[in-house]
Amino acid sequence: MPEIRLPISILYETSGRTPISEVIFALQSADSISSDAVSLLPSLIDGLRIEESSLNVHSLTEGSLKEALFLALLFTYQGDLQEEVPPMLEGLFNVTVSDKYDTIATVVFLTVLFYGTGIAIDMARKALTDSLPREKLNELIDVLALETGKSSSDVRRIVEARFEKPAAVKRLVRSARQFFRPSQRDGNAPIVVGREVLSKELEGQVPYPGDGDDDQDFDRYAPHQQVTLELHAQDKDKNATGWAAVAEAITDKRLKARIMEPVQPSDIWQKERVVADIVVVSKLTSDGYVPSEIQITAIYPDA
Repeated sequence: MPEIRLPISILYETSGRTPISEVIFALQSADSISSDAVSLLPSLIDGLRIEESSLNVHSLTEGSLKEALFLALLFTYQGDLQEEVPPMLEGLFNVTVSDKYDTIATVVFLTVLFYGTGIAIDMARKALTDSLPREKLNELIDVLALETGKSSSDVRRIVEARFEKPAAVKRLVRSARQFFRPSQRDGNAPIVVGREVLSKELEGQVPYPGDGDDDQDFDRYAPHQQVTLELHAQDKDKNATGWAAVAEAITDKRLKARIMEPVQPSDIWQKERVVADIVVVSKLTSDGYVPSEIQITAIYPDA
């Protein structure tokens, strides 16, 4: 049963010495994120079965905090490569479509990090908004799709399925926010993961650990375009209350609807059906995510 070691280098370009407490937070975050990344690999690489994994410290360098880590994987591969020598198996993890990343392990690590970061931002803003971390997540998903031969939507579904349960998503958000702590304490100093440089602008959009921790709802925001809505309740004078709708082809449940600018109540008043761009807000429950609200963000003219 082969074992390979995949390097993961994390450099916080901080200007001073990093307190031991921040080093511990950073290492715990990297360990948790890498564990989730490893759990995704068998779903992304067909035939791969990981028997055991561990994230180990090769070295820590003071000044700027540099964590030289390696991810040890003990695995089997069910397929044409199972009789080949370990170097051939290591080739499964090489990235060929981008020179920014050495191995798929690094790409999946960053994918998990930015998926959690995106949720943290949505929680803080209580809405789905464009952000640099979300742009980076979309880029990473596209890289994984090209490397694995899966579609981007399939890769996204694999990632989302990993974090459906309350404990998983709460752990992820906590780890993602803690990952940025050493940098944020030093004015959002750049972070380099492998050869990927995370900018000060990107880090500045990440909520600082502790900000609003007592008022977190862990909602998930999923955008959909040109959806047929069946309107079940209306109130011409209000945007946020008095409206309910069923989003056909998404859910057959009647959900509370909220009208978001630039849409106005008068745009859909007394209409039974409309075609709209929407965001479905799902609440985290003990059974996973459950749709709870429809945010109407754009209306298409009647055909």
